[in-house]
Formats: sequence, C-alpha cells, structure tokens
Amino acid sequence: MESERGKERFSELREILSRHLPIKSGRALDIGCNAGLSSFVLEELGFDVVGIDIQEKAVERAKELAKKRGSKAKFYVMNAKNLDFKENTFDLVALLGYPLAHFSIWDFDRILQEIKRVLKPQGYIVIQESDFLWTLIKGFNQPGLEAEGLVRININVDVHEGYLERLLIDFEKGVFLRDKFYIWSPWILRYVLEKNGFEVEFKDKDLILAQRG
Repeated sequence: MESERGKERFSELREILSRHLPIKSGRALDIGCNAGLSSFVLEELGFDVVGIDIQEKAVERAKELAKKRGSKAKFYVMNAKNLDFKENTFDLVALLGYPLAHFSIWDFDRILQEIKRVLKPQGYIVIQESDFLWTLIKGFNQPGLEAEGLVRININVDVHEGYLERLLIDFEKGVFLRDKFYIWSPWILRYVLEKNGFEVEFKDKDLILAQRG
C-alpha cells in the first residue's frame, strides 16, 4: 500500500467498488483482509469496517497501518468458517483481492453459511474473483513469471478435490515451494452462492455481487 503498486491497487479497487457497490455506508466485514488495503478502501467509501484474516502477521501489519493512517477500522485474527459475530451484524461482507484460490468449494460453502448468519437481511456480499478455470485451460503447460526471478510451473490438477498444484521456483535464492490453488469459475461460484440463498449479479472487472434473500 505504501509502494507505488500498492497505491495503484488501492486506487483501482476504490474506483471499481465506488461504481458497483449498491450501498455506500453501514457496517462492513472484510474477510481475508491481509494487511488491510481492501479494508481501508471500504472505509474511504463510507463504511465502518472490521477486517479479519487467519494470518496473525497480516493482522498485525493491518493494525500498524491503521494506526499510521488514523483509521478506525478494527482487525482480528479469525477463521471465516467460525465468525465470532452476532447474527445480522453487517450490511456488507467483502472478499476482495481474489481470495477464493485459498478455499475449497466445501470450505467456501461453510463460509457462506457463516456470512449469511452475520449478514443483515437484504445485505450484500461483494467478491473479487477471476475465471481461474479458463486461465488454467489456456496456459497449463506454459511456465509463468510471478515476479522478477520467480517462476511458476503448474504440475498437477486434482479433479477430485478441485485444486491445482504449482511449483514456485526462486532461482536467485535457490528456493522451491510447492503450493495448491483451488480452481474457481463463475458458474461454480454462482451455484454455491445460489445454493446458500443469495441472488447473484456479475459485474465487470471480476466483481460479483450477491444479495441475501
């Protein structure tokens, strides 16, 4: 957020959300907030924000940045499958920064049940997610450059669990990291949302809105 790329991401996300969010105030829950970029965007747009992340270091960093910015956003270490909030607490729940690759379809189904519980009637979910399945089909056998000196190679697809295994190679440091990314596509996301009682609308820039019925 303090880097030039961070400032660009902040500006891009603010512009997208300002055009497409149907509400501009109320209480917002930012799931997978990381260091708080999306939380601070929501706050600038007029929301009272609570950000959660399962990574303690990310939450510590978000708190540091909040203090530096004079932000009133609150940040907690929390698992989205067990939200420590009362029913009908939030007007908006956000999953921004393309987070679904970290969740299996079964995990996300459980998360949506929790979101529905803490979301007010007629409240909204906003999700930022790309069509990972189509990206995978186009370029599975093509090594990709993640960052300078860091190469990504797709090595396996588990069709039973719905994830892709990747090998990340840092040639400068001589480090090899094997990781998994769950595969999502708009039709899969629509099914899981509608299954949990949400009305779904796809927007541009990989943005999905869903309203609690």
